[in-house]
Amino acid sequence: MTKNIKKVLIVLCTLFSWVGFAQEREVSGRVLDEDALPIPGVTVSEDGTSNGTVTDMEGEFEFSVTDDENTTLIFSFLGFQTQEIILNGQTEFEIVLEESSEGLNEVVVVGYGTQKKANLTGAVSQVDSETLEDRPITNVSSGLQGSMAGVTVTGASGAPGNNSGDIRIRGIGTWGNASPLIVIDGVPGGNLDILNPSDIESISVLKDAASSSIYGVRGANGVIVVTTKSGKGGEPTLSYNTYYGMQRPTAIPEKLGSPEYMELLNESQINVGRNPTYSEEEIQIARDGSDPNYYANTNWVNEVYKDYAPQESHNLSVNGGEENLNYYLSYGLLKEGGLVVGDKFEAKRHNMRAKVSTTLLDRIELNTNLGYIDRNYTGSSQGFAPLYQALTVRPLVPVRNTNGGWGYIGGSSNPVATAYEAGTNDFTSEEFTANVDAAIRIFEGFKIRGRYGLVKYNSRRNVFDRTVNYYDADTGNLVWQINNPSQITTSSYKGTYQTFVGTAEFDRTFAEDHSVQALLGVSQEETINDDLSASRTDVASTSVGHINLGTDNQRNSGSNAQNALQSVFGRLNYAFKDKYLAEANFRYDGSSRFAKDVRWNLFSSASLGWVFTEEEFIENDILDFGKIRASYGTQGNDRIADWAFMDVLGPVNTMPIGNAVTIGYRQTAVGNELLTWESAEKLNVGLDLSFLDNRLNITADYFENNTNNILLRLPIPDVFGGPAYPYQNAGSVENTGWELELGWRDQIKEFNYDLNFNISDVRNEVTDLGGTEPTIDDRIRRVGDPLDAFYGLVADRIAQESDFTYDAGSDTYTPNFPYIQGDPVQPGDLIYKDLNGDGEVDLVNDRKVIGSHIPRYTYGFRGDFDYKNFDLSVFIQGVGKVNGLLTGTARHALISESAIPQAVHLDRWTPENTNASYPRLTYQQSYNQRLSTYWLEDASYIRLKNVQVGYTLPENFTSRFRVDRLRAYVSGENLLTFTDYFDGYDPESPVSSGSFYPQIRTFTVGLNINLK
Repeated sequence: MTKNIKKVLIVLCTLFSWVGFAQEREVSGRVLDEDALPIPGVTVSEDGTSNGTVTDMEGEFEFSVTDDENTTLIFSFLGFQTQEIILNGQTEFEIVLEESSEGLNEVVVVGYGTQKKANLTGAVSQVDSETLEDRPITNVSSGLQGSMAGVTVTGASGAPGNNSGDIRIRGIGTWGNASPLIVIDGVPGGNLDILNPSDIESISVLKDAASSSIYGVRGANGVIVVTTKSGKGGEPTLSYNTYYGMQRPTAIPEKLGSPEYMELLNESQINVGRNPTYSEEEIQIARDGSDPNYYANTNWVNEVYKDYAPQESHNLSVNGGEENLNYYLSYGLLKEGGLVVGDKFEAKRHNMRAKVSTTLLDRIELNTNLGYIDRNYTGSSQGFAPLYQALTVRPLVPVRNTNGGWGYIGGSSNPVATAYEAGTNDFTSEEFTANVDAAIRIFEGFKIRGRYGLVKYNSRRNVFDRTVNYYDADTGNLVWQINNPSQITTSSYKGTYQTFVGTAEFDRTFAEDHSVQALLGVSQEETINDDLSASRTDVASTSVGHINLGTDNQRNSGSNAQNALQSVFGRLNYAFKDKYLAEANFRYDGSSRFAKDVRWNLFSSASLGWVFTEEEFIENDILDFGKIRASYGTQGNDRIADWAFMDVLGPVNTMPIGNAVTIGYRQTAVGNELLTWESAEKLNVGLDLSFLDNRLNITADYFENNTNNILLRLPIPDVFGGPAYPYQNAGSVENTGWELELGWRDQIKEFNYDLNFNISDVRNEVTDLGGTEPTIDDRIRRVGDPLDAFYGLVADRIAQESDFTYDAGSDTYTPNFPYIQGDPVQPGDLIYKDLNGDGEVDLVNDRKVIGSHIPRYTYGFRGDFDYKNFDLSVFIQGVGKVNGLLTGTARHALISESAIPQAVHLDRWTPENTNASYPRLTYQQSYNQRLSTYWLEDASYIRLKNVQVGYTLPENFTSRFRVDRLRAYVSGENLLTFTDYFDGYDPESPVSSGSFYPQIRTFTVGLNINLK
């Protein structure tokens, strides 16, 4: 042992001697700008080390460096191009730094190409790989949340392998499919959330018509363009990135124990004139635990949830190339554990990608991009039932009886039994993508390009419902079963998407001042999906779930869907002296989803830009760049059923003939040959500004989006007699708002920092329902209101005894305020406002729009800091002016047998607790729980989304081991949430009674290694 310690000490001393006792020499000099003025604060560092200094107020520097002819000095300062100087025996330097126009020359990915950011006339936001790197995110959509103005991600859960959210760009423009079009490496229609985040180079969001109308019929909801990483050329570089982490829920409700449950149940029953269920003796039994079979004290939330779930990621990539050949190869493995006992919730995903680019004969470009994804996830055959049952089962029920059987005393099923034995839902899928691209330069500035894209998937789902038996704790007799008989259902999903795109591209500058870019293209796309499902009951095995083991009720079904799209599209850009900018786009689409006479339509846009800082009359030392831009255009949405314009026949079981069930056919859908696409009109006005040597950048936009011809089922005369009214183009929705993005980059000596903030405001309104009556329920669809807004009563307060006239003789309270007739209103109940002033409250005249699930404001802040070898990033995200709603057992107590009270319900109204937060408890009565302002939650929040701290070992040390970069870091996701949402639930919870997988908080430790 002592010898080993001595050996380690000797090695460490040797290493430090290499680092600490190398010969050094003094270097000095001065750093100037192009006008020969000194630049203070320039970082001067020795390449591959943490050794460095900064220039003083006269631009001068002096420090010691390694005495080596090949030692390289790096001069860097924000707003100037970085320079590298090799010593070559020199000790004094005069360095002239050139100004950098990096921000203006930044290339942004747009539809079918790229453009300089300075020349953009549309509304485009872009994030690079740094936004997603090293964060413990399992899908790309959650990584985009809060990162760009106008992009909202909602509805995400933490379920392994099935935790993507809904992305909305500038609001919700339709009550149909409002998802944006996803384009991955030029191929439309990909799945964003199964990509490996480590493979992504950049993500652009095309928000207005100028940027997205070139995608025509599918661009109405915005477009997300993903570009994956490519080879960088040069010597091969091997990168390995890994992390290991632990997941925990961000919030979990706290249910009451058995004694409190029994006392509150008794109280709720007495409040409605019923006899209490439990005696004081029975409550005492629950307290002392003397009867664990019938008076247990089980914390079901703790029993169902694990302490934590593991999450790990491994990513290996190789990139490099030679003069005319670049390559990028990658493999990623993601493993997610589940928070639910029984190991029913877990996921695994393998991602592989190979990209090769080559140039032949100096004029032919060939690009091949192949991807393969193998993924699987497992859930319960009962969905999220174990989590919901943990909220609904009585705490009196034990997990297991003293005889070893599952605990059960009636009512809700045992959630632990469900998690362990009720069955599995196994999903596996293989996806293959191919993208082959070839371009030939005909002459300078003109090339033609062809691209073939393929997306092919083969998925399978196996749902095995196993029978769970519950036995009497005393007699051992069977008292209850679920999933009887057992059942196995196997489904197969296969799909193929193919596209061919041919373009002609022109890019020339004439007479130095006139820049012209033109694009003309054609495309054809085809999608074929084929699904098959089969099921059997009475499965012979309880451990192996295979369709062949089912012995009875053999059933099967299938479906097929096909659609195609042909298009001609083009774009023309013109810039005069990079000062006056103009762009026009068009796309002529033909979709098989519509009848021949209305199958084709033209979508177009036009935009203008003025870089006013290029004008001679504007001279300003503070403002570096200023541009005003405006755009207007039309787009479409063809995401409807494939044969909605046709009458559809479907099979139906008929009466038995000859003791055999026969199959007949009937009309299941009525077509509408006039049906056509939803159309969107978009107006955008924007402003781009850069100040103080491009340190401060501001982008502001105002937009108006109108979606028309939304599909509605309009009523027609009853003599129609069809199965359902056919769809017609009738509805309209408007979204208006503004966006603001602020960025500040600077450095103070060796401290660099980058701050970015974005905020957006979206106001949503239904503007036309085609003359139909509004849909009025707890969610309303009415002209003038937000889409599917919350519609309810306005609660005043909890009634007190002083609000009633008390009759001692009959022991009754008569309310002295308007109330809903038939409600047995008593002190402790809610008082609702009489909105129309008629002296009573009713559900027809006294309800109003009280909130919306669509966030009005979304915002995000990201700060990146580094000092020498340390780095820190902080990401904050949030939403404002948005409402959420929890119903049933998730929010209320004892309105039904399954509404088990929570800790917050201890603060209920009683004559002794009149300043309570919850009304009096009323057993099996829910008139207090009608949707009203009292129960609508404020779902606004500010979340510390991610914090990451890293340290990179000095390169002069790691290079001895052929390691180019070695960085270790710790990271946390969803660390803190500040909200007024209902206690025990995350503000991003869906509108639900509690049947959902919770949001998760993740802590990780990671490593980045780059090998030369």
